[in-house]
Amino acid sequence: MINHITTGLVSSALVFAFSAATAAQTSISASEREAAITALAQVIEDEFFDAERAVQIADSLRTANADGAFNTAGEAEALAAALTARLSEEDRHFGVNYAGPEAVAAANAPRESRPRPSDGDRWAGLRRQNFGFASVEILPGNIGYIDLRMFAPIEPAEATARAALEFIAGTDAVIFDVRQNGGGAPSMVQYLVSHFLEPGGDTLINTFVSRDYEYPNQLWSLPSHPAGFRPDVPLYVLTSGRTGSAGEAFPYHLQALERATLIGETTYGAGNPGGTFLVDEGFSIFVSTGSARNPVTGTNWETTGVVPDIPVSADDALDTALADAYSTLLEGDVGGSARLGLEWGLESLQLRDNPASVDAAQLARYAGSYGIRSFTVENGRLMYSRDGAPAVAMEALGDHRFRLPDDDEARFVFQMNRSGPATRMDLQLLSGRVIANPRND
Repeated sequence: MINHITTGLVSSALVFAFSAATAAQTSISASEREAAITALAQVIEDEFFDAERAVQIADSLRTANADGAFNTAGEAEALAAALTARLSEEDRHFGVNYAGPEAVAAANAPRESRPRPSDGDRWAGLRRQNFGFASVEILPGNIGYIDLRMFAPIEPAEATARAALEFIAGTDAVIFDVRQNGGGAPSMVQYLVSHFLEPGGDTLINTFVSRDYEYPNQLWSLPSHPAGFRPDVPLYVLTSGRTGSAGEAFPYHLQALERATLIGETTYGAGNPGGTFLVDEGFSIFVSTGSARNPVTGTNWETTGVVPDIPVSADDALDTALADAYSTLLEGDVGGSARLGLEWGLESLQLRDNPASVDAAQLARYAGSYGIRSFTVENGRLMYSRDGAPAVAMEALGDHRFRLPDDDEARFVFQMNRSGPATRMDLQLLSGRVIANPRND
């Protein structure tokens, strides 16, 4: 018996999580291997979204088996890995796992007899992961940042998603980080993309084609949004080679709509949604039962991946996005503390690549007492203390300017004579206020 247990634009590794239940290697006989491959090939032929290709892929698998391609797989787990490696060349979503006949039988049991969470919450697992919202921050320069690790179904996750969007509602630019996002539900993609489009719900985001649909299934922008709409805020999406499935759909559709700047690495390339199917032999297989078709490009990111607008390593993507956001915003009509925040944010990024250096003689000119604030030199570093508190090493910025480590709320600016020690230290706050501290030692 074959059972279809789930659907969605998700990675096979995420869907069939209980495949990890069998850590030990499970021996499999030649006849069991034959039965498993026969069953899995039939699933592909029956369920893959392109009926013609489905027959070709299934027949190719049967032929490879007849030719002995899998004869060395003496364990079920090794067979699953070999099948995944072969099938993923045809479609990146293909994935075979082994959990054993008992696990399959449990999944096939009537719903009322299946184990349920003790609290009755079927979304408990996703809730413990905060529905994928790993971090929501406001970065220096008033840049909103959301680290999203999955696209959870909107039904249980809407309040969390809305809270994240509302937290960064007052920011001047937004960065979505999907570098560690393996996929999820189209409903969350729709929800988040819609937030950054014009209101009204008249933007076609995506279509899905399938052998089960007489006409394409369309995904439109939402006509209204609980978190409102931000069609004009500068938007960035960070990607990596690990970004997959719905994690790719989000940047791909925004890029096609010319609504976001993509920064990072080309993504994994899994563009066809589907579901996991179980066979009695103890295996599961994720099969693409549909295919995304972007209305602008007429295709999707299957195999090719989503190509970023600014290609950099995944490790450099965030700093690159911040630098671009700071520079772009500084070109606009912005003044006061907002401009200062952008300038300081950009300065901090540049400091990482080109740290300022101050020699010992110059540091000695800064050392001294300035009201309740005092500065000393230790091991070639300028140290700061307030009211006798433990001293903290400062970071040099150049032009007689310093800051506390990773602090973009203030700058310490020494006023100098042509020679001799500094005469005053001005504490410049992000608000624009300057506190003068004359030297008093």
